[in-house]
Amino acid sequence: MNDKAENVYGDAYFELCCEQGEGGLSDYLTELRTLSDIFDENPGFIKVMGTPTVSVEEKVGLCRDITENGKLSSLCGNLLCVLAEKNRMGCFSDIVKRFNELYNDKFKLAEITVTASEPLSDKMKEQIAAKMSTIIGKTVTIREKVDKSIIGGIVIDYGTRRYDGSVRARLDALKKELGSVIA
Repeated sequence: MNDKAENVYGDAYFELCCEQGEGGLSDYLTELRTLSDIFDENPGFIKVMGTPTVSVEEKVGLCRDITENGKLSSLCGNLLCVLAEKNRMGCFSDIVKRFNELYNDKFKLAEITVTASEPLSDKMKEQIAAKMSTIIGKTVTIREKVDKSIIGGIVIDYGTRRYDGSVRARLDALKKELGSVIA
């Protein structure tokens, strides 16, 4: 078992949320993602939460304020308070990633990132999702990125796998092949 702090907290929080009923899991995930986005936009908060000169009571108080003012669930508020008490707020984004992984595994979902040189049409997204769903065996959701440097084609990232059908990759392969013939 991988007992990194983010996995331990992520696993425990996921189990707690499951005990509340599977129907609310998507709400808990949305709540965590929203908080993660807010923390990413305000890195000073995580820094303050890791500062030893700020007392645990002040950190927990900040978390309670966030919970009340942000109208967060009590479970999420408790998670924030525990992380503040244990000086683990720096693990928050990885805890969210772990929760997301567990959620996707439970509901047989897969998130893929599709990078193209221009925005994909809805039809193209549907075709990619259907094909990848067949390959992966899970329901696929697409996160789209636009990167003009790939020139054309698409690059699909799923977990640690990459399917690179970009013109840039083909040109790089051709350049390498020609380079080895000429050299």
